[in-house]
Amino acid sequence: MEAIEELSQLSDSMRQAAALLADEDVDENSSSTRSSTFLNVVALGNVGAGKSAVLNSLIGHPILPTDENGATRAPISIDLEKDGSISSKSIILQIDNKSQQVSASALRHSLQDRLSKSSSGKNQDEIYLKLRTSTAPPLKLIDLPGLDQRIMDESMISDYAERNDAILLVIVPAAQAPEIASSRALRLAKEYDGEGTRTIGVISKIDQAASDQKALAAVQALLLSQGPPKTADIPWVAVIGQSVSIASAQSGSENSLGTAWRAEFETLKSILTGAPQSKLGRIALVDALAQQIRKRMKVRLPNLLSG
Repeated sequence: MEAIEELSQLSDSMRQAAALLADEDVDENSSSTRSSTFLNVVALGNVGAGKSAVLNSLIGHPILPTDENGATRAPISIDLEKDGSISSKSIILQIDNKSQQVSASALRHSLQDRLSKSSSGKNQDEIYLKLRTSTAPPLKLIDLPGLDQRIMDESMISDYAERNDAILLVIVPAAQAPEIASSRALRLAKEYDGEGTRTIGVISKIDQAASDQKALAAVQALLLSQGPPKTADIPWVAVIGQSVSIASAQSGSENSLGTAWRAEFETLKSILTGAPQSKLGRIALVDALAQQIRKRMKVRLPNLLSG
């Protein structure tokens, strides 16, 4: 996919300029700097918004738990490396200097176990995975707990969202699109990214609102940049985001994942008949990510990307 290839090129550019990609202003009296966050994508949304399912769709494997018992209760950070030499069905887990092939099911169950332990105590330390696949863009995806959970405080959110080059994914289910102006995820994104230069809006679960004309009208307004004023400067994408289709695709042929994403696009097109087709589906989301990251890098590193 062209957008994924562009993200790979941006990732290479980032590595070439690693010394320039400080995430904070240089302090002459301090030798410490944070690592770059240009390729970080932070998912913001309430419980049930479909955050984990949207991230699974980006990964191309149903790794993150999406059922009620698997609700994200601690930050999960998935560092993705794209490797076109391996099968679309393969996932390579990297621990230290060792690599191990694992299944999406095994990773998902392991995460469910770790999240269950998190919920029984007060330990909300980040869960970190480094994975190599042929299906995912070279990004670091951060799945935060639902914003309406008690464990979510401002300090946890700011740890990830305030980093001034991380992309913020504001994820809102289609049924709540008419009330988008009151979305806490949108409010937080505006707080950390007032100009909207590193925010993308994602409207999930379109299929579940297929018969709700009020919701669909609100979704189409967002996609046409005709929503409430506070949404106008943010690119919006509509997805179904169900990892069920991804899981079933994994049991098919080598090309079945692409077929599943095309089927998602066709379904969205049939539901959102008046929406721009360039704003529909997983492919549109990857493209929006590539565009926002490139814009952000051009602002911060104009010389690097001038060619």
